[in-house]
Amino acid sequence: MRLSCKVGIALASLVLATSTFASTVTFSYGDGSTLAVTGTLNGTFSAGIFTATSGSGTYNLTPMTLVPVGTGGTGFDWDNLVYFPSVGGNSVDYRGLLFDVTGWGYANLCATTLCANDSNNGYTNLTYVGGNTAVEATFNSPTPEPSTLLTLGSGLIGLAGLARKRLFS
Repeated sequence: MRLSCKVGIALASLVLATSTFASTVTFSYGDGSTLAVTGTLNGTFSAGIFTATSGSGTYNLTPMTLVPVGTGGTGFDWDNLVYFPSVGGNSVDYRGLLFDVTGWGYANLCATTLCANDSNNGYTNLTYVGGNTAVEATFNSPTPEPSTLLTLGSGLIGLAGLARKRLFS
């Protein structure tokens, strides 16, 4: 009895550990004519908020990488958060995402012009305020990594086995 209780607690903790999924999100945004940005973000998903920790893609066919939060010195203000479902119709907030475009500089995607000073070039927003480039952005739902799914599946199988044992013994 004690062993099965310990096993049950261990398996339940495995299932609960998967409440924060390590995930991948693909995205694209552009203005329909001169700007085309696509890529993949890696990070964690919890309570409707995807926190991007790394990412890569292309900015008008030029390679780019996500800038980690806290590197500073860019003139931009960013938090690398993506919301599912969107908040106020936007998947990113006023701070948005910041990318380092190879050989060009920084590019930011945010909900308003508050993500960068007006002297900075390369930032885009979802509301077309102050002469910035207005864009349409799409983010897919986070996809859990296979190891996360394996952990969830093994925990559920273990709980099912424990329930079966208790019901038929």
